[in-house]
Amino acid sequence: MIASKVRLDLDAPIIPNQSLGGLILGTPISELEDLVFGLGSWKDGTCTLISPFEARYSFGKGEIEAAVDVRNGRIFKLSAKIGYRGKLFAQIRVGISVQQALELEPRLYYDEVEELILAAGLPGLSLDIPEIDPPIETVPGMNISGISVFVENSGNSR
Repeated sequence: MIASKVRLDLDAPIIPNQSLGGLILGTPISELEDLVFGLGSWKDGTCTLISPFEARYSFGKGEIEAAVDVRNGRIFKLSAKIGYRGKLFAQIRVGISVQQALELEPRLYYDEVEELILAAGLPGLSLDIPEIDPPIETVPGMNISGISVFVENSGNSR
């Protein structure tokens, strides 16, 4: 096994289709052994099998999550949750209002089918809201509950 030299960084910028929290999409989970070994035992965090092909690692108090395709062992999605301080486009962070995010970045829009905020022409990015299937008129008043970057066309869900 390769020892991990990666350190989680709750202030790292969020880069669509690339990285978040000091982690890089496409990295084999085996290269992060120091981060994942002991999760839920002596380290804060969890490892959960979400589906037959997806394992999800939650680090610390859940500020960073990594989704791994168990077929190839690579990270295909990274998510910033409450407590993450890094920003998307140097201005949008978890916890701000959807309205504020829409004003800061004109490419953002709410996709009713996906129930996510996406960015037009920018693959590998989604912003979460705290409710499932909300009335569309209530979305701008909600706060962003998570920001995810992912490998576009990974075959796994956002």
